Amino acid sequence: MGTPVVRPPLAAGQGTTVLGWVLPHVIAQVASQGHDAEPLRQLLKARNLEDPDLRVPESVAQEVWKQAARITGDEALGLHVAESLPRGALDLVEYAFRSSSSLGLGLARLARYGRVLSDRVAARAQAQGDDLTLIVGDTGASPLHSARAEFSLAVALRFARDATGADIRPHEVCFAHQGPEETSEFARFFRAPVQFASGANAMVLARADADRPLLGADAALSSIVRRRLEKSLRERDTPDTGSLASRVRRILVEELGQHTLTPAIVSRRLALSTRTLSRRLASEQTTFRKVLDEARCQLATAFLHDRSLSVADVAFFLQYSEPAAFHRSFKRWTGKTPRAYRESAGENS
Repeated sequence: MGTPVVRPPLAAGQGTTVLGWVLPHVIAQVASQGHDAEPLRQLLKARNLEDPDLRVPESVAQEVWKQAARITGDEALGLHVAESLPRGALDLVEYAFRSSSSLGLGLARLARYGRVLSDRVAARAQAQGDDLTLIVGDTGASPLHSARAEFSLAVALRFARDATGADIRPHEVCFAHQGPEETSEFARFFRAPVQFASGANAMVLARADADRPLLGADAALSSIVRRRLEKSLRERDTPDTGSLASRVRRILVEELGQHTLTPAIVSRRLALSTRTLSRRLASEQTTFRKVLDEARCQLATAFLHDRSLSVADVAFFLQYSEPAAFHRSFKRWTGKTPRAYRESAGENS
């Protein structure tokens, strides 16, 4: 099993929020298990959860999940909430997925528009070799509650199965956090090897599954929905939505390997000078190099679960000049070489 990667704490952003859409379903799941959900309702008191545009502070959403897990004692709460969602619960983001022509494209859109759902999400769907890897990155200053991470991959797989009409079985699923003592629910739902403490939240699917057409494909609907979501993304891309380090990390997680990313390039993307970028990151007790290191670590641990990629492929993708430099970095992150990490993950599958 891979060694979990510990990231240094970052300064908290001042405007980090999530759409309130999922919280009523978390509350409903708690009630359906026969527990008193009133403490959760009190956390959301005076908020109109019927409003589809309601945004809730990230700290409140985190507390709702935390308290729901405590009240129920459900070690697979995220899976159970994902299974209980009614069709259309994700609103426009869900229809951007369902109206796509293929599963791979749908997952790419789910990853792109995940930012609309939560400011701390930095996701990507990367097709390489014979597989497609869905990575759900986290730009938050504190660890994402385990149930939320599990929900994010579970809901993507549930949508994949619903929208293709096929029993999609991932090659592998991995989570950054430590796993529960009892993992039978994870085996039941994912029907695939599940790794915990792996350093990343990711799911590897066969390219043949990614190429499957979606039953609800609709190019006209897709175009309309995506225009609305692109507008929402532009509105969310403001200086007060998260720390600067989290905004830099999001760019790196979403785009590293697809574009050359240097401090100068990222500075321009953020409408800052390179000097200002450096100074403001320093005020958050970090540097561009450290944030790049964290993003590379997150992506590397995810991509090494895709066994169709060689270690050299992963090193090249992460913009290392040579595999040896990647080996040194990876051993510093995890205490293992990339090959040993991959072998240990296989042994624990």
